[in-house]
Amino acid sequence: MQERLEWLENNGYINNNVIKNTKTTTFLMPLVGISELSIEHLNLKLLINAHIKSKEDKLIYVILNKLDFPLEANNYVIIQNLNEHFVDYIDEEQEYILIYKIPEHFYDDYNKILDGQYSKTSIQYKEIMIRIYGIENNKNNHLSTVHDCLYPTDFKRQQYADFLNVEVMLIEEVCSRPKLHYEVYQTIEQLKENYGN
Repeated sequence: MQERLEWLENNGYINNNVIKNTKTTTFLMPLVGISELSIEHLNLKLLINAHIKSKEDKLIYVILNKLDFPLEANNYVIIQNLNEHFVDYIDEEQEYILIYKIPEHFYDDYNKILDGQYSKTSIQYKEIMIRIYGIENNKNNHLSTVHDCLYPTDFKRQQYADFLNVEVMLIEEVCSRPKLHYEVYQTIEQLKENYGN
């Protein structure tokens, strides 16, 4: 089994064969012209996750499963040379790590996402996200769609407040802040050293 996937599974980040996406995967990859959906179009299991290098560096690290899908992973790396935000890639034994630079005009949105201020992002950013994820809302429970996060309604804030058992006036955003320990890229060796398994 691919070692990063094994680590994710052993540490509760894979449930029912689905990897828990980082906020980077959902909310930051689109800033560099790619999305989880565009990669999954090639192969549902090709993308492992995306991470930031650090909050300051404004780099996105996209991890592809090279071990199980060598041809698809290699082909995806080749076509990334057409992406103006693509910087480089690291060729590991089991995975490719593709590196992208956040465009300067999205620095403010990048910082807002990492601070958990999804609804305060720019109109340009929101338009990109809606083109990818649509305008679906979830009215059944507190769980938020991307659209809910970008455009939280009073109803969704109330659902979120009820779930957290707090007053609704304390709720501005309806999605948790990114957990930087999960968002920041680490090698397999660093993961095992820092967290075991």
